[in-house]
Parts: sequence; C-alpha cells; structure tokens
Amino acid sequence: MPRFNPLHPIDGAAEPAQVRFTDLHVEPWADNSKVRVHMRLTPFVKPPDLHAVLTDAQSNEVASVSIIENVDFDLVFTLHIRPPTAQGPFTLIGRIEYEETGQVDERSVHFKLPED
Repeated sequence: MPRFNPLHPIDGAAEPAQVRFTDLHVEPWADNSKVRVHMRLTPFVKPPDLHAVLTDAQSNEVASVSIIENVDFDLVFTLHIRPPTAQGPFTLIGRIEYEETGQVDERSVHFKLPED
C-alpha cells in the first residue's frame, strides 16, 4: 500500500474527521515479552497522530507508543510488555487523533498471551 504523499493524494482519501481504523490486531511474540501491533487506516489527506496503549488485567499501562503525523496507511510495530511479569488478559487501545479536531477513532482489542 502506498504512503501519504501531499503532492499526489490518493483518490477518495478521507478528511481528518472521517479517518478510521480498517484493522487493528495483535500478534504475541513466542517469548510472551512483546506483541506485534498491526494498524491499517483509511487513506487520508492529512497525516494523523496515532496512539497505542497496552494494559494488563488490572488496567495498568504496560506499554505505549505515540506516532506523530504518521504517513503510513498500513503499519506494524512492536510493544515490549513492562514488567515482563504483567498478567493478562490484555487490552490494546488504538486511537487516531488530529491536533485541531481531537480524537476521530478508537478501537480496543482484548487478548491473552499463549500459554508457555
């Protein structure tokens, strides 16, 4: 999938208020210390800010990332679970935001790590 390019916008790209997740899912690493996060967004005319927060069973934040003015429609990144002894089930909360309009979409994914 192409990246955002302000000189060559994609036909049908969404304005900030209409940008949404088209996919958000998690793949645990084999050692259960990290998770691979997959985010796919609708094509956009302006780069959004992305936020991902991972919480444990007690709703404690165990990992997070913020990506400011993201230019990818489809991205994958790794979150390290801290502390490594955190207990699931876990929740990943993904948010799409714009500085001038605030949050435009939020999704949650609940998951458990595979048993050792």
